[in-house]
Amino acid sequence: MRIAIIGCGTAGPAAALLLARDGHDVTVLERVTEPRGVGAGILLQPPGQAVLRRLGLADDLEARSAPVRRIDGRTQGGRAVLEFGYGDVDPAVTGWGVHRAALFDVLWAALVRDGILVRSGVEVEHLSVHADGWRMHGRGGGDHGPFDLVVGADGARSRLRGMSGLCRKDVGYPYGALWTIVPDPDGLAGDVLTQRYRDTRITLGVLPTGIGQTSLFWSLPSRSLDAAVSAGPAAFVAAATPFADRHLPLLARAVEAGVVAARYRDVVVPRPALVRGRAGLVLVGDAAHAMSPQLGLGASLGLADAWSLAAALRAHPTDLAAALDAHVRDRRAHVRWYTWLSRLMTPVFQSDLVPMAWLRDPLLGPVSRIPWVRRQFVTTLMGARTSPFTEWRLP
Repeated sequence: MRIAIIGCGTAGPAAALLLARDGHDVTVLERVTEPRGVGAGILLQPPGQAVLRRLGLADDLEARSAPVRRIDGRTQGGRAVLEFGYGDVDPAVTGWGVHRAALFDVLWAALVRDGILVRSGVEVEHLSVHADGWRMHGRGGGDHGPFDLVVGADGARSRLRGMSGLCRKDVGYPYGALWTIVPDPDGLAGDVLTQRYRDTRITLGVLPTGIGQTSLFWSLPSRSLDAAVSAGPAAFVAAATPFADRHLPLLARAVEAGVVAARYRDVVVPRPALVRGRAGLVLVGDAAHAMSPQLGLGASLGLADAWSLAAALRAHPTDLAAALDAHVRDRRAHVRWYTWLSRLMTPVFQSDLVPMAWLRDPLLGPVSRIPWVRRQFVTTLMGARTSPFTEWRLP
């Protein structure tokens, strides 16, 4: 098929590689003139790692990642709230703490090696379907098409999502974060995702981010983010110092590194695919299911979407409608599980609902020591759950 992929972040390049290797004629359209990786550190979980392994890219990215073996979430006073590790379920498993730019670089290099056409500086403004497929008009790039399938991978603020009419809910979360990436040549962050809390309004997060780097996250109401960025990194360092503990040297480096604001969206697309005549459209990654990063699964879910879509098209090579139906069915339970968990967990850790912390702090630590519950916590963190009893596996 002739396939257009809108967006060159994580899910878009992965889908382009998989579909082009299956013999489809793939074109990537990206609104940025010079595509590059932007954003903070991410924690890539086993489903995302598995997709990269199938693509032959896992070794390259793992070499640029830091292994994350456990999470240590405590109150400012030291009470354990979240304290468990991958080794509680499988000692061979780790998360990969990595800069988003490193993931982009690995995917981009593969696009170049495979000779996949990327048209940058093209912002799609209009989408229409004709007898011969989809046609798009893009600012700065003229007309594009026809295409048999359009894959929307243009992120949490997807324009294609709005054009498609598939979205039922798209709202901003009341809390976001300041973030920065600082040098960590001595490995002070270790192999731990560290979080420190004071009630539900304050969280300081410390994530190992590749070789010699660490990401810092500071929870704030969305309405306060612009003022916090304007106040500068020194103000952030002063506010976060009481929570830094042994990470104080890392925090101090934020003064030179600077801070950036991140806002989150809660997106619901009940059915992220449609067919018009013989042409189809499907949304993947954050374009289909943007959510709060409480569980740190955005990249892994996007990679899983890309794999599922390619597998469905491979299984139904002559019936696009059947292929998209299969993809939607395959992804539904996985995406729904983490969407709801994200909604439930976000107010417990990032909200003005302070009384929730009165229950969270004394209960979560003891409850997580119950073996079945502990396993649920760990396998949920691993990113493959579809229910308390089932998991998603690469088709």
